[in-house]
Amino acid sequence: MKPVLHIASDANDPFLSSLVACIKSINCAEHFTDHLGKIQTEQASVVQRFQKAVSVSLAAVLPQMQWSLEHQQNSGSKDAVDIFGTSSEALVVIELDKNRADQVAKKFVSRSAIFKDKKIYYISLCYPGTDRMSVGECIKYFGYCANLSQRLGNVYAGFVIQKT
Repeated sequence: MKPVLHIASDANDPFLSSLVACIKSINCAEHFTDHLGKIQTEQASVVQRFQKAVSVSLAAVLPQMQWSLEHQQNSGSKDAVDIFGTSSEALVVIELDKNRADQVAKKFVSRSAIFKDKKIYYISLCYPGTDRMSVGECIKYFGYCANLSQRLGNVYAGFVIQKT
């Protein structure tokens, strides 16, 4: 069980290619085989462990980046980026969510506004949600995010971790 890339706004961007290769190689089976049967606090712990695993993988592949979890760009805001990477060359925003199109869109809009003066590499990494959550709709919104990213001068990729 690994993340599947569904949309990339710039397939020729070498930095995005590095991010994509790293994320596609992460084994998610230990995190998301039975999380939906757990209570909300237990699910949150599963996601936190996954968040840490993703950041460790990114740090190994892209050591020139400074990686942090729950990054708050504005100290007065409760908005925090799940995984945040920065270097002199790039700014990376990675958001982890269940495969809900409304969450993908909401986070994309808010993060694009927060970092409006900088080029960002934005990654939506969606893990399995309930059967009522439409993966197809989520992927449709990945396309919208990719189109808007291009217009904003940013780069976007959308991944889904499929249920087994």
